[in-house]
Amino acid sequence: MSHTRADRIARRAAIEAVASRQGNLIGRRQLYALGVTRSEVRAEIVARRWRRRGCQCIQVGDAGDATPYWRAVLEVGPTAVVDGVSALIFAGLRTISSAEIHIAVPQGAWYRRCKGVRVHETRRFREVDVVRGGLPRTAPATAAVHGALWARTDNEAALFVIASVQQGLVAVPQLVDAVALIKRDKRRKLLKGLLIDVSDGIESIDERAFAKVCRDRGIPKPDRQVVARLPSGRVRYDNYWGDVLVVEIHGAQHLDVAMTTRDMLKLNAASMDGRAVIQIPNFAIRTNPDPFLDQIESVLAARAYKPPQRQRKRAS
Repeated sequence: MSHTRADRIARRAAIEAVASRQGNLIGRRQLYALGVTRSEVRAEIVARRWRRRGCQCIQVGDAGDATPYWRAVLEVGPTAVVDGVSALIFAGLRTISSAEIHIAVPQGAWYRRCKGVRVHETRRFREVDVVRGGLPRTAPATAAVHGALWARTDNEAALFVIASVQQGLVAVPQLVDAVALIKRDKRRKLLKGLLIDVSDGIESIDERAFAKVCRDRGIPKPDRQVVARLPSGRVRYDNYWGDVLVVEIHGAQHLDVAMTTRDMLKLNAASMDGRAVIQIPNFAIRTNPDPFLDQIESVLAARAYKPPQRQRKRAS
């Protein structure tokens, strides 16, 4: 660094100012741009005032929550942005974690590999989708869609999308725009279906999807949208197998406080009357309905359910 004490103080202040915006990390190229030499970097590390955090990152203060994300960006390269589920978690997504930090770079871009970081070289990279204030990351709607495309399973993909909407990180219109950009991918159909799941007025679509998976498994057809009167008021059961079983399909709208209260009251009432109650998240019908169908079959078999005889309509 500079030889005068005043210059050294000014230089260190400049370094700390840059690092403070980056999780107390600074890249080697940033240090060199500030006039710090390689030998001076080594001297600071040997003196344990700074710590090496990869081949490009130097830590000049205490690590914080943002430090791993900044390390990933600085290590991977200048075009790197945090994306997918990692961008959602950074934005505040709760109840979901990731063992790796997901980074996106434009297709064909040069980048470094980094331990604990998953780099996605993608043709879907658009600068308009990147938030540049602070940590470079994709906007939540884009991150939710990319996270779904990169997820290990359909169930995980659905969880990323639905949780993002339920927790208020992504508005449905933004999600619609982000999904519209996906022209070719094996999960395009799933994403289109998830748009329905997180929108209002989805009950009839859920019913058709549930009816199909039940029919494919040979499960007796239930009565649907059965109305009952409780002390709390009039309620409606989604799927109803007489005195044996009630199955409710839950979408994003069921997280509304008033609706959740009504749901609990009606399901409690069904249980108190001796019926088994099974609850299914609507995205599971698209991704992995079999465990729930196994439960339905088990209940119907254990209680020897027999479908009611349905009268045929006379031909006129």
